[in-house]
Amino acid sequence: MSHGTCRWCASRCWGAALMALLIVLAAGCAVAPPTSPTTPDAWVARQSTLARLTQWQADGRIGVVNGQDGWHASFQWAQQDPTYRIDIIGPLGQGRVTIQGDEREVSIQTQDGQRSTAPDPDLLLEQTLGLRLPVTGLRYWVRGLPAPGPTALLQTDAAGRLTRLEQNGWVIEYPSYAPSSVFNLDLPERIVARRMDLGVKLVIEQWTL
Repeated sequence: MSHGTCRWCASRCWGAALMALLIVLAAGCAVAPPTSPTTPDAWVARQSTLARLTQWQADGRIGVVNGQDGWHASFQWAQQDPTYRIDIIGPLGQGRVTIQGDEREVSIQTQDGQRSTAPDPDLLLEQTLGLRLPVTGLRYWVRGLPAPGPTALLQTDAAGRLTRLEQNGWVIEYPSYAPSSVFNLDLPERIVARRMDLGVKLVIEQWTL
């Protein structure tokens, strides 16, 4: 075989190897598990079990991007239906912000002791601190459930876990889950929610059930 033929073969081999590498890299960049619209029974069973999970605490980190602005903080969310308490530690130099409420009313207390009350937690948080955060929906989305109200568009994996949810103008994705000791359920470990120019990322480091 001539040297020219060898170089041609080597070139083809390198090209094939490069193409294979690109395919592998592209597959590795997927942000969500494979979805399957053909597992309604698994989703129905999982949804019913998650709905019974009404007392829990999630600890982790939150990042919010609003247009050109952004902030990040730690959070502790304790839920005992119908009441909840959310401590956000460190946003915008506020120190600790505490949000407490139920289905009728919510209050926000800042580090300096100022307290405000209103029926709508999302609106109150924005008016008080300038923080846009979908508290009402996240109460359900954080467990991997759609919120009550308008019909949601769902995508699930083979185990019935949500991988993508569209509701109330929000798109929520679930890149990863972590196992829990209750009901033999995997619970969301990372959540990414987007609406127009607003993005919210949650990393849940610990579930307490």
